Amino acid sequence: MITGTLTQNADAKTFTASISTMMFDIARIAVVANAYKTEDNHPDFRLEVRTPRGRIMRVGSMWKAVSEKSGSAYFSFGLTDRMGRTWRMNAVRNEETPEGTWQIVPLAGGKTELTTMAGQVETLDDGNLAGFVGGYDFDMDFVVVENAHKREDHHPDFHIEARSPAGVLIRMGSIWKATSPRTGTEYLSMTFSSPTGTQYRANALPRTGEAEGLYEIVAQTGSDLAAVA
Repeated sequence: MITGTLTQNADAKTFTASISTMMFDIARIAVVANAYKTEDNHPDFRLEVRTPRGRIMRVGSMWKAVSEKSGSAYFSFGLTDRMGRTWRMNAVRNEETPEGTWQIVPLAGGKTELTTMAGQVETLDDGNLAGFVGGYDFDMDFVVVENAHKREDHHPDFHIEARSPAGVLIRMGSIWKATSPRTGTEYLSMTFSSPTGTQYRANALPRTGEAEGLYEIVAQTGSDLAAVA
């Protein structure tokens, strides 16, 4: 439910961030060194934006970090939006990321939320997938794109993407092709985040008597999710 970029400025000391979610877009965030850092757990950087009158306002913090699993360096963010909600995210790189740039992604982890939901996934004329899903507190349209970086069997087959208020595509979740061991029926297994960041797990099931390529989304109970969007 978060996408964006972190770019190192020409001075090599500061950064500029751009962040989008389904609920807000912030086109330019100044990331400057925290001059008041005195303890290891204090943030290394401050996130700042301008008020309508041009005053500087701190909206979050950024920490330098190193992955215990891969040893890769990254940045950890905390940002507060206009409604007072706090969003956690990481800025990471891979072999395809341009030098001096990091991709902003949601903080992995969390628990599924049990809910009643409605939705469907439809196979379009060009063979691609699209759909909608909604619950008591959210309703969103989405498109489904093939995961070009799938390398292992457990990697998702597709990504779920939706648009922010400014039209930016945001990865909201993942889809795996699956087959029922009991009936042999092929279906889609989904994990996704709502616009507010709550994580869900669902299945998209073909229904007898419905058009071919049309799946109904139903909630799936579950426990922890390793990663969603």
